[in-house]
Amino acid sequence: MLPKLKLAKYSLLVMFATLINAVALASPTIPAEIINFNYSLLGFEVKVADLELFAKQGQITKNLNFYLKRISPQQRKKLQQFLTQSYEVDPVLVYRYLRTSVGIKLFERIGNIIQIPHDINGFYGLRASVVQAAASAEGINFIDFLKSFPTDIKLNLPELIKLVEQVSDSEKDTAKFIASIQEQTLESKAIGKNSPDFSSDGQFTVTKQTREFYDHQRDRNLVSDLYLPQGTTSKISVIVVSNGLGAKRDRFKELAHHLASYGFAVVILDHPGSDRKREKAFRNWLYQENFDATEFIDRPLDISFILDELAQTQQVEFPQRLNLKQVGIFGYSLGGTTAMSLAGAQINFEQLEQDCAQPLNLLNISILYQCRALELPRETRSLKDERIKAAFLFVPFGKSLFGEAELAKIDIPTIWQVVDKDFLTSLLDEQIPAFNALTNRDRYLVISEKLPHANTTASKEQSSSQAETSRITKNYQNILSLVFFESYVAENADYPSYLSSEYIQSISQEPYNLHMLYDSQINNMNTKID
Repeated sequence: MLPKLKLAKYSLLVMFATLINAVALASPTIPAEIINFNYSLLGFEVKVADLELFAKQGQITKNLNFYLKRISPQQRKKLQQFLTQSYEVDPVLVYRYLRTSVGIKLFERIGNIIQIPHDINGFYGLRASVVQAAASAEGINFIDFLKSFPTDIKLNLPELIKLVEQVSDSEKDTAKFIASIQEQTLESKAIGKNSPDFSSDGQFTVTKQTREFYDHQRDRNLVSDLYLPQGTTSKISVIVVSNGLGAKRDRFKELAHHLASYGFAVVILDHPGSDRKREKAFRNWLYQENFDATEFIDRPLDISFILDELAQTQQVEFPQRLNLKQVGIFGYSLGGTTAMSLAGAQINFEQLEQDCAQPLNLLNISILYQCRALELPRETRSLKDERIKAAFLFVPFGKSLFGEAELAKIDIPTIWQVVDKDFLTSLLDEQIPAFNALTNRDRYLVISEKLPHANTTASKEQSSSQAETSRITKNYQNILSLVFFESYVAENADYPSYLSSEYIQSISQEPYNLHMLYDSQINNMNTKID
């Protein structure tokens, strides 16, 4: 994950750097020599050579000093570090993503800010620079991005200032929102100290079966991992896990094992049009897009089909007797969107067309993925599955896809976990408005601070800090999902008391603070920022 630097919001030069950091970076070819800033009748410029001299040697020319003297020495040091910080990227994925409909729309929006001379959208310059830079063995940094840009750069300063103000306002409003939640849970710290350790595995040993289900009607081969508890004689509650875009079944294997050790049967499936296999095929030029728009329909149908198949075969294959009339679903990102469809929300094309016609909000990239649904036929189709009795949504998106009226149709217990800083699914622009549309009584909003949208699986390439955030994320998910599904799927009377801000505060680990609001608290609180 790219490192983030908190730079001075009042320096246009620094904010320009921050903007580029959030978008893409590149490496040397044909150098841009000048960055032009124009606002109304005023114009000024920064030489790329001056920035490079400052970045590599710390020297500040007279021209650059005019701007840098407006920020503190500490901020200058951070800027210098940023300018030379290298970032690893996958060159093939970069090239392929920038040719998807989402990548094109994203860079066209950015190109309206980072232009070439004569007020021309900088899309092609941006794309060329990033693609070329991605092949560098040394990684990508900001100075190399400037030097690789095929022409001089002209910044659309009014648009940049507008974005800077939007970022600044978002940071302030997010901090204000988190502070308001902290006020409600301030007195909860001491409660729950003697609670069971739900982060540890339960009493049952777990076995895993890999099974294939073939849907002849839709010509989809659904590979699934089924985690089963051993030694239980009672009926087994079932949890289905729907993954995010480009993911494989192993992403949530720890979660599946954890739930199964407490007596649940857990099914994790690969969705053929948006899983890891599709991602690899996309990388190998077999598809123009990294996922099919039809996945908004096919993913929920995949889950309903697997539940049907399990019901038909369980008499012979599962002597423990799966309870397939009381099923829970855990959905991550696009999987959360899948879960909302199964819970009763239908695509609202009118709302989607209206939102997709607006200028792209760079703080909520998920809208680009939601707009892919406009490729579908305009037909009303309910994908609700009555067997789904509870939904755990982890950083989902669907505010525009479903709209307020459709989200209000979700009538099952729902826990909605989000992170405080997420440019893919913005807390204030995407998550909170969508959550506020829910009207069901048993709904819970969980906010984790300083944890990423992704990075839920550990890998050898992770830094120690990334490994720590991955561990914390999984720990929170294991505990929250267990308590939630025990309460609303297994209907275990011992667990609902743990779905409280008091208990959540007791498991929270600084600085990755965890906060929960539940129905009565939500009704008494204005979660819309003034």
